[in-house]
Amino acid sequence: MSQSSLILLLSLAYLGLLFVIAHAGERHAINWSRGRLGPPIYALSLAIYCTSWTFYGSVGRAVSNGLDFALIYVGPALVIVLAWPVMARIIALAKQQNVTSIADILGARYGRSRAVAVIATLIAVVGAMPYIALQLQAVSFSFEALSGEIAGASPAASALHVPIWQDTALIVTLLMAAFTILFGVRHVEASEQHRGMMLAIAIESLVKLCALLAGGVFIVWSVFDGPAALLNEARSIPAASHMLHPEINANWAALTVLSGFAFLCLPRQFHVAVVEHDHPKSLLAARWMFPLYLVAINLFVVPIAMAGLARLDAGHAPDFYVLTLPLSAGADWLTAFIFIGGLSAATSMVAVACMALSGMVGNELVMPWLLRRRQEEGANLGQLGLLVRRLAVVAILLAAYAYYRTIAGLLPLVTIGLISFCAVANFAPPLLIGLYWRRAHRHGVIAGLLGGFAVWFWAILWPTIQPGQASTLPPWGPLAYFDPLLRGFVVGIAVNIALLVVGSLLAKPMARDRQQAAAFVGDGGPNDHSKPVSPARNELDQLKELAARFIGSERAEEAFRELKLSGAAAVEFTERLLSGTIGAASARVVVTTARRKGLWMLGSMREMLDEATAAIRYNADLLRRTLDHMGLGLAVFDATGKLEVWNDRFADLSGLERDSLAIGVNIANLPSHIPSLAALLDTGQVAMREIKLADGSVTELRVDPLAGGGVIVTANDVTARVRAAEALRDSERRTRIVTDNVPVLIAYIDRDEHYRFTNRPYQASLKGGEGATEGRHVSEVLGPARYRQLKPYIDAVLAGEEQEFEIDFPTNDAKIEVARGTYIPHFDESGHVLGFFLLYVDITERRLAEEALRNANEGLERRVATRTAELEAARARAEEANIDKTRFIAAASHDLLQPLHAARLFVAALSERHVADELVAKVDLGLSSVEALLDALLDIAKLDAGAIKPEPRAIPLGPLLKSLTDAFAPLAERADIELRMVPSKAWVRTDPALLRRVLQNYLSNAIRYGRGNDRRPRVLMGCRRIPTGIRIEVRDNGPGIAANQQANIYQEFIRLKPASVGGERGLGLGLAIVDRIARMLGHPRGLVSAPGKGAAFTIDLPLAMADPVSLKDVQPDLARTGALARMPFVICIDDEEQVREGMEVLLQSWGCDVITAASADLALLASAGRTGPPDLLLIDLHLGDEQPDGINEIAKLRDAWGDDVPAVLITANRDPIVMARAKALSLDVLHKPVKPARLRALIAQRSQRSVA
Repeated sequence: MSQSSLILLLSLAYLGLLFVIAHAGERHAINWSRGRLGPPIYALSLAIYCTSWTFYGSVGRAVSNGLDFALIYVGPALVIVLAWPVMARIIALAKQQNVTSIADILGARYGRSRAVAVIATLIAVVGAMPYIALQLQAVSFSFEALSGEIAGASPAASALHVPIWQDTALIVTLLMAAFTILFGVRHVEASEQHRGMMLAIAIESLVKLCALLAGGVFIVWSVFDGPAALLNEARSIPAASHMLHPEINANWAALTVLSGFAFLCLPRQFHVAVVEHDHPKSLLAARWMFPLYLVAINLFVVPIAMAGLARLDAGHAPDFYVLTLPLSAGADWLTAFIFIGGLSAATSMVAVACMALSGMVGNELVMPWLLRRRQEEGANLGQLGLLVRRLAVVAILLAAYAYYRTIAGLLPLVTIGLISFCAVANFAPPLLIGLYWRRAHRHGVIAGLLGGFAVWFWAILWPTIQPGQASTLPPWGPLAYFDPLLRGFVVGIAVNIALLVVGSLLAKPMARDRQQAAAFVGDGGPNDHSKPVSPARNELDQLKELAARFIGSERAEEAFRELKLSGAAAVEFTERLLSGTIGAASARVVVTTARRKGLWMLGSMREMLDEATAAIRYNADLLRRTLDHMGLGLAVFDATGKLEVWNDRFADLSGLERDSLAIGVNIANLPSHIPSLAALLDTGQVAMREIKLADGSVTELRVDPLAGGGVIVTANDVTARVRAAEALRDSERRTRIVTDNVPVLIAYIDRDEHYRFTNRPYQASLKGGEGATEGRHVSEVLGPARYRQLKPYIDAVLAGEEQEFEIDFPTNDAKIEVARGTYIPHFDESGHVLGFFLLYVDITERRLAEEALRNANEGLERRVATRTAELEAARARAEEANIDKTRFIAAASHDLLQPLHAARLFVAALSERHVADELVAKVDLGLSSVEALLDALLDIAKLDAGAIKPEPRAIPLGPLLKSLTDAFAPLAERADIELRMVPSKAWVRTDPALLRRVLQNYLSNAIRYGRGNDRRPRVLMGCRRIPTGIRIEVRDNGPGIAANQQANIYQEFIRLKPASVGGERGLGLGLAIVDRIARMLGHPRGLVSAPGKGAAFTIDLPLAMADPVSLKDVQPDLARTGALARMPFVICIDDEEQVREGMEVLLQSWGCDVITAASADLALLASAGRTGPPDLLLIDLHLGDEQPDGINEIAKLRDAWGDDVPAVLITANRDPIVMARAKALSLDVLHKPVKPARLRALIAQRSQRSVA
């Protein structure tokens, strides 16, 4: 059996299993649909939103556009979590109106308009073509990829160059048609719920979720070594950068809104969410289950996209990475399972979409036409409608296949899906606006739908049909922020809404428009038939006979049994009953035609009377509801005092029992607690009175005479006003109590400068009582002199400016000497000044305290100035001492290392002549020890003095660890110690030179003191990740260090083990240097050790982003010290004669032609007879106090011989300024004492370059 046949058999078996599940679910629907399984199955059926677009296309969208694929799922999640009341309202209205589709509910809302339903159907069918074509493309290509007919090619190759009769997509189309007819188009009534089909769709949702999760787990943990390995590899792929660093833009908002609209308006989604809703708790369960499902199914989209970019070549279509990655890894059964998951995603969508669209086509397009042609026949029109829907399924799928053949492989799956989203999004404005705006009219809806559809066709669909066609919408203004497809969506929705609103405002609504608007926007309205009238049985019998022709006699009998409606209400009931089978628009056509042709005999007079009675009752009910919703109580009495009209609010506010009020009740018979009401009526004039009820509330009764006799009495609850007045009076009393007992002088003066309020302390300060100030002018109360002093402040505050000042008080009863005055303007609502508030606060004590504080501050300031001068002098002395210390370190570096440098050169020359001389080796070893001691002492001194400035930057650890391992390998081998290093790809931020020094000390100690038991000594250097970054560890299996000794080893000259490798003893300074460097760099160092269990020295470093430029800073110079290629000409300049002699002897032993001199001028004289420039300059930095330094001497020599002469600066000075000057002239730097091997390697390297 071929692989293609096997895959086809597997697919048919799976579809057959689904059919069995659906059949069993249909048979036992009554057991599970109303039980606990109902809500979860509803929530899973909503996952039909996740089609093969999700299964395959999301990965392709992630590859091309980054993380914006997730927004296609954010919109639906927001709708079901936040806008679930809107969904609940749509579901309730759909059940009430017995609608079958999105087109049906739009037609029902707008006056049961057939035009609206027809336009919505056409848009839905045309808009669904790309979406269904997407499913055909996905299933066809995945089938061909699995059967081995293609290998990573674009989908275009599998369609454009294949004859139709050999096209896999055609077979898929026919199978989909058969599957849809068997699954969903088996019953006459389109609004009937397909519980078995919903169970099968829920199972398919679980299958596609499990398949995608299984594929993601396999790719991440089998193809790669986990998420970390995948992420590290993806970071090196430029095409994955927009997934790692997404850019948020206007497209994100547009995609979110578009997906939310599509979730509400896609025909298949509307059918599953609304028509199939049958459990009161289904929507509550879906609010948390559906968003969780969306998160789970998209969990591995980004990892799969990264994996495909990393492991597959550019020829593989990103849409199908989820299939081709396991296939290329040889996971055949997993690939087959993933194929079944993709098949589930496609078949569920196609089945429900075609079922919903076929119902719309049959009910809104075909059936009305057939009904007009066969209106007189008594045939079973329900079966005819079923045949029409089945033929519509086949036609829709063939049209989708034709679209697929047109655009196959030219567009990614997600782009095809978004085209359909934009089409159905045109339903959102009429659907949502129709729920809340009563004035929305079918004329505006028709204009909006046609305008939005025209924009969609011109700006979105047409460019896809014409390959290479650019966007037809130019990026004008804000449209430039959107990509071309979303630009068309934004413009289309804007045009749709604008035309809908303008057309609705210009249209004149008819009775049926108002009736349906009330049913959708109001609380029942004309459709509320809670008060039935006596039915006309003859009329009901004929309506029942009409309905039986479409839904069958048994169902018609059941529906009309116990029906208590007649006239327009019965006709409307029949329309709603038929709309479940043939749609709202067709139902209206059937009933209207039947009435026009006289298919039942109902007397026109009786019908007119019934309709008139219904209208009168409706108006009476409307008036009653209006009165009951008024905030005022209302009652109308005639001229004789008899009650004619009232509302319940009047009874409540008057303290009357509602049952005591009836038409004709005389006012004299009302309860005695309002006896004055009759007297008010007798006056014949407007009168008002307040009454207090038993519950403490207060009602104001107002009597207004009517022109024709009688009165209208209104009752208003004034409890809040009365209580507010009482509270105001109480507040005034409490304000007086408070203001009279605060230590502040308070007054209020109006704009005419008259006192209106003064508190007791203010009156006391004036030696007057309250009567002495109230209403009097300020100048009269204060006197002319005091008034003139305060007049500028009074004028300013009355101009609207708040005033603050301090003023002396004359002798008064309040004993105030100095006060702070505050004048605050009082404004009315229009901003005019009405007066001002006056406040005086006694600050006599504060003024005295301020004076004392000022005196204390002056003394304190003198002491602070003295102390500051002393501290400044001490700081200056400390800085001078630090400068002296730094200067001493620099001098010591040169003076101590200079003789050692010369000795080193002589010993190196001796070792060249006497290779095996033991005495020379010991001298060299001794010099090495002295050199190490001096280096360590100088390093500690420099670290303590702050002379070393770290230069942290991003470096890779791998090259550094390898160079250290290579450097210490000979020492470890000589000591018979196994030295291993674990490679690392991590990047850290640190100073590479200082970190190298730390690790050198760690390795040196581990090798020197690593022995101590019978096992072969081992030293391991490696890294491990910690929450704060990377930890470098150097471990040994030596004797270990006791806990009470671990703190001591970081002190100077502490050596716990006197014996070491080869008898060589450490200086006891290495870990002291490590401690200082670690503290300077801010890198925590650590030690884990126990006696007999070895030791692990650690240092923690922060992680950093990779910086390839920094690689050269950690690559060691591995130039070999082999024989020189030829006799190089070297000039050596040093002010010390011993150094010059030692350098000459050493270089000549290496076969160099050497000239030594104390200065550049002497060197030029000595080389005057030479024909060319030297191969290398070796020049000391410090050439005496009266001589230029070595860098200036190099510049002088290069002026004579050319800038390309290689030069080496020899110095003990590590000052960063010196290093920067050397780097600017491209100088190599050797630090004293010079290592002969390093010098020889450098000469060899430069001489080879010179030859080249």
